[in-house]
Amino acid sequence: MLQSTNALSRADAPRLFAWRAALLFCAPMMVNGIGLLYFPVYLEDLKMSDIEIGIIVSIPFLVRMIGMPLGAFLADRVSDRAVILIWSAVVSFITTVMMFFTHSFWPVVFFYGIQSLFYSPYVPIAEAILVTGVRRWAFDYGYLRMWGSIAFVFSTLAGGWLLDLYGGSMVLPSMAFFFVLTILVAASAPRLGRPMPVAADQTASTLGNKSPFWRLDFLLVIIGAGLVQGSHGMLFGFATNYWTTQGISGMQISFLWTAGVVAEILLFFISGRYLARFSIWSLILFGSVAAVARWSLFPMIHGFWPHLALQSMHAFTFAIIHVGIQRFMMARVGDERGASAQGFYQFFVCLFNVLTAWSSGFIFQAYGVEGFHAMTIVAVAGVGFVVAAMVLQPQSARSGG
Repeated sequence: MLQSTNALSRADAPRLFAWRAALLFCAPMMVNGIGLLYFPVYLEDLKMSDIEIGIIVSIPFLVRMIGMPLGAFLADRVSDRAVILIWSAVVSFITTVMMFFTHSFWPVVFFYGIQSLFYSPYVPIAEAILVTGVRRWAFDYGYLRMWGSIAFVFSTLAGGWLLDLYGGSMVLPSMAFFFVLTILVAASAPRLGRPMPVAADQTASTLGNKSPFWRLDFLLVIIGAGLVQGSHGMLFGFATNYWTTQGISGMQISFLWTAGVVAEILLFFISGRYLARFSIWSLILFGSVAAVARWSLFPMIHGFWPHLALQSMHAFTFAIIHVGIQRFMMARVGDERGASAQGFYQFFVCLFNVLTAWSSGFIFQAYGVEGFHAMTIVAVAGVGFVVAAMVLQPQSARSGG
């Protein structure tokens, strides 16, 4: 279970902490359920080419490499992390409104880039607030994180329904609506003050004041997990368009995206009870190997039902790795660097996502669905880095850390 072993009484937690922390994930996940999955369809409606779409969908990952670690760094140093959340949500809403008046490549690049820059710290900071609750008051990480995935399912299904009714024109109004909700939940976020210097659970206690981020084993596992997450780039950029060409309806496509998130929800739900018996390294390595299998199979299958089954592997290629990484950072990083640690990890996730999203436009245009074999290669590289980190870690790979 992803819980602290030295937790205080939950009576000391801010009022309704669990629900307020869970809601922090719900609103932005609803934004992602529309923007991440259906924004390429909106761009296609604007008559943009596959290469232009690939460039635009890679922009958020590019600018997040700046906005995410910078915002997370500031969140660990301002009076309360919620301050950064509110600014992030407000500016994101404003840029969405501005995109209603842009219809060509460069204006979309500009406003989408500004939005991504300010929106990027939101989820890592929300993650840090939740992990603080796990450390201080022993809340169940997986159970609370699960609600964000449920919200993602809701918006994905709603998006598929709206896509069938209105096409790509539904994307911006839906994003604007969910950004308003994001502003409201940011304003109601638990106020925890500046992070307290709470020691990490295991290895970090031996490092003194040295940053754990640049230890070789820490860096390797972060890069490895980032590569595996980056291997999803072609899926997010071109799966919806590919499935559409295969005669799969908008509603069925929403079910395909939902299948992966439902599997993710189930894994988060059982993580506290069943995944505690497995080591951090077992979780991360298993999910990384699963990604190799997933992208190898993607070009080989056809039709709604086979893809529905394959999408369920998202529980392994994302969720189980995410749980493993959160446990890893709780073991290695103190609470006063919690948001910075989230930003550090997400920097590498964004780095590899921008590379795969940018290259996917060229690869998919040249090879079509066979281009997913390139994502297999990326996932194999991720497995290699994770194995190297296991070998170099200061503790046995069979232990929790």
